[in-house]
Amino acid sequence: MSELAEPAGKRHTPTALFLWLGGTFVGTICGIGGGLFATPILHYLCRVPFRTAIGTSLVLVLTMTLVATGFEAARGDSAIDWAVVGLLIAGSLPGTKLGHVFSKRVDVRTLKWIFVVLLVAAAARTLTIDASSMARTASGGVALDPWRILWIAMVGFGGGFLAPLLGIGGGIFVIPVLYLSLSDISYLEVRACSMAMGLVNSAQAVVLNWRDEKVDTRLVGPFVVIAVAGAVLGILAVHRPGWDDIARHTMTAVIVFVAARFAWDLWSTRSRAANQA
Repeated sequence: MSELAEPAGKRHTPTALFLWLGGTFVGTICGIGGGLFATPILHYLCRVPFRTAIGTSLVLVLTMTLVATGFEAARGDSAIDWAVVGLLIAGSLPGTKLGHVFSKRVDVRTLKWIFVVLLVAAAARTLTIDASSMARTASGGVALDPWRILWIAMVGFGGGFLAPLLGIGGGIFVIPVLYLSLSDISYLEVRACSMAMGLVNSAQAVVLNWRDEKVDTRLVGPFVVIAVAGAVLGILAVHRPGWDDIARHTMTAVIVFVAARFAWDLWSTRSRAANQA
């Protein structure tokens, strides 16, 4: 499947920037990673070729996770468990490298189908997450034994693998797996740890994509500013009791719409190819 043609001039449309602000805010709260929003926004609204949209998205994810992790770490009630973060990073570093190699061997059509599946999974998770579980206080640290150490590192590997493949931070995989498999970790903790891991994942993936000239530096500036604002607002909101569920449901609808748009793009392209044949 061919990518969208490179336009003569890139556009920072108000709609694109507004949606990106919502994406960074909800992504910070839920820990799902802003790349789920940035990649389709860059591809469809700003007309950036899909592979370049992925590379550029990783710059935005890096900004978002850097700000969110910094603000989280500076809080007196920080939910970051640094032992878990270290294990996730240890697994994610080789995962990111392997994911980058794999991403260059699959075509754009396959990448878009993977993105559709992950978008649907993200919509289901953001819709069904219990807000009360997100607001639980930190448990005081995750108990670690050899099997748990290996398991957390393996989860980090999976999150790292997805980062360069789709331009995301890996939270779409890390958060549900850790939250469901470790009984002594709260949602706030796993979200914060995933964001910290995503900082390292996205930094490594940005370097790899920059080397391959898959980052659009002409377009990224305003989106970086929005990423900072959205991440700060998200950290302030997630630690407040009863943070606004309307944002979560609204962005769930946006995710479903984007997934449907990708699916329609894939289906219509296949239909045109069949008719031409």
